[in-house]
Amino acid sequence: MSEPITRTRLLVALLLSLLLHLFLAGGLSGFDHAREPDRAPPILATLLTPAAPPAPPPEPAPRPAPEPPPVPVPAPVPPPRPEPAIAPPLLSGSGTPTGPTVPAMDDTAPPSGPVAEQAASDRTEGPATDEGDHGAEGPPPDDPPRQLTPQAVLPGEARLEFDVYRGEGLLIGETRYHWSHEGARYRMDTVTETTGLAALLRPIRIDQSSVGALTEKGVRPERYESDPNKGKGPDEEVVFDWDSNRVMLRADDKRAEHALTAGAQDMASLWLELIWRAQRNEPFDFTIATGKRYTPRWFVPDDSPGGIDTALGRFLTLHVQARAQPGDNQIEVWLAPDLRWLPVRIRFTDRKGDVYDQRVRLIEYDGKSLRAGAVAPSASAGGARSTYDPPPEPANPYLQLR
Repeated sequence: MSEPITRTRLLVALLLSLLLHLFLAGGLSGFDHAREPDRAPPILATLLTPAAPPAPPPEPAPRPAPEPPPVPVPAPVPPPRPEPAIAPPLLSGSGTPTGPTVPAMDDTAPPSGPVAEQAASDRTEGPATDEGDHGAEGPPPDDPPRQLTPQAVLPGEARLEFDVYRGEGLLIGETRYHWSHEGARYRMDTVTETTGLAALLRPIRIDQSSVGALTEKGVRPERYESDPNKGKGPDEEVVFDWDSNRVMLRADDKRAEHALTAGAQDMASLWLELIWRAQRNEPFDFTIATGKRYTPRWFVPDDSPGGIDTALGRFLTLHVQARAQPGDNQIEVWLAPDLRWLPVRIRFTDRKGDVYDQRVRLIEYDGKSLRAGAVAPSASAGGARSTYDPPPEPANPYLQLR
């Protein structure tokens, strides 16, 4: 509900309206309506293309990576010497070999293969020394390399005895070997005979002997004889004429003659030649003469040695196989480096396929004697052992293999 309009309120409103009109009349009277407005100078504006921003500073070049140290390049290993190609012997019309074409071997070549590499490392390795300790004379010269010659590696005298088994284990006899040399000349004797029940059923005894010279290139037999004292078999003889390069064969009344090839051996001297040549740890070959045949053999050693058990104990051995022409006798031999490379097992396979296994029972050399069942003192007090126990590693440095 609105308040009533009184007289007083009307007077107040009238007075306020009068004052407002006077204020407006006085303010507008002072304004010059005829005056033109002030003209300010025109403002000129020009559009300019903005300047290109400055190029960023170039990035610093990366530091070159440090060059790696040079890697030593091992010296190239020469390829192994290929095995010589050997042609089989030519047969005459009678079927007798006229002498195999076997290339002469260079026995003066240094040993090669893993055995020789290890031997070379054994000579070069050693504790470092101060050069100043040697004074003005300089370091001492290296020791000369060991020469592999028959005179150096063959014991001056040795005696070996083997039990002979036929097939898988039937004991039928024994074989005895004995040789001696003084550095220039040698003599080799072997005896093979049946024993026990086999001797009663079929008594056999064959004596073989070989005499000749020892040279730096190998064994050079001069005369071989085979005498069957018991049982059947021809009386055989082989004469080597090295001056004329001829070899004469005789079996009872049958005779033959062939050209003498380098390194030829007989059935007794072949063991001496095999013992020293096998130490090179590489294949080799030579021709073997009997009173009836003159045929080549190729001897191939295994790549690494292995252990075998014998009546004298367990030995580290190198197995060598003598390969022959088809239809000829096959020979295998196990050589023990710890025993001056003497054989501890020999196995023959004849042309009919029968196997005769020789297993060592006695070895005597350099004043040592190893016999099956012999009692030797052990390291412990009061103890004893029944067989020879060789060291676990080969004593001969030429068998330190890969």
